[in-house]
Amino acid sequence: MKRINLKISILVLIVLSLLIFTAAGTGAASDLKEITIGYFPNITHAPAIVGVSENIFVDQLNGIKVKTKIFPNGSLFMDALATDQIDLGYVGPGPAINRYLQGADVKALASASNGGTVLVTRKDFEYNSLADLKDKIIATPALGCTHDLLFRQLIKDNNLNTNRRGGTIDHRAQKPATMVGLFATKQLDAAVVSEPWAAKMEAEIGSKVVVDWDQMPWDGKLPAAVVVSTSKFIDNNPVLINNFLKAHQKTVEYINENPLKSSKIIQQKIKDITRQELSLEIIKTSMQRTNITSRLDNSAVQKLADLSAELGFIKGDSDLNGFIDSSYLDEITR
Repeated sequence: MKRINLKISILVLIVLSLLIFTAAGTGAASDLKEITIGYFPNITHAPAIVGVSENIFVDQLNGIKVKTKIFPNGSLFMDALATDQIDLGYVGPGPAINRYLQGADVKALASASNGGTVLVTRKDFEYNSLADLKDKIIATPALGCTHDLLFRQLIKDNNLNTNRRGGTIDHRAQKPATMVGLFATKQLDAAVVSEPWAAKMEAEIGSKVVVDWDQMPWDGKLPAAVVVSTSKFIDNNPVLINNFLKAHQKTVEYINENPLKSSKIIQQKIKDITRQELSLEIIKTSMQRTNITSRLDNSAVQKLADLSAELGFIKGDSDLNGFIDSSYLDEITR
């Protein structure tokens, strides 16, 4: 009898251990009391701004507290994701791709926006085609950033190149805030920038958008911002991820159905965070050049990685197999 009882006790312990292990492996979302979402205060992160401001995430996450953390650039965002300061959030594809190819635990779950990047010239620049950029001074925000790579692909498609690579275009890295003054003093002829900078340049100094967002490389399908998290967080919280992406999708639809209201929300939130106020007209123009969408174009993302490797910004293999996980979004939108 003692032996039977001992066997039963051992079986009970085994079953309990398996149950505990299974619960730990699935990481039920109900165990979480709060999550932290990271994003940037700009146009291409509109789903984050509107979703938080309109409580769409809170309503969908069934009582889980939603905290936010604002970032000035993708590098700091990715550092925060790697060190569990944030659980998930919105970032440009470039920083996420770079960290993934360096071996970091990061997955892209959806797009937040496409486009939002244009080629703009100063107002008295005589532009008829990209051939007119020969021997001119062109700026991008930083070497190797997403806008910089779009610029390089744009001129490559038109048999042009920069002075750094044997061509005649004088290519410089300039912060968008300094481009305005350089245009005004004719020290800069053209620039590839994201919104709202192009709309701001149009409104304030009469600059001209000569290549619109959907005429940029890959037909404007390259994401300007993506939703990312870590495999660890995703695997441990599948219900939460599902609910978060439902909220994300609802926000995307809300923005597209309510462009004016969304523009006002974005205008106010940018002012609250940055202490800088953009006119509603600048916000509205910027939104017209930004495609708010959840659908990721895998091919465009891979092409960005391949170009970055070709230009030496990525060392080694640029294969993004495993980087994008669209299974949750596919389930929601099917």
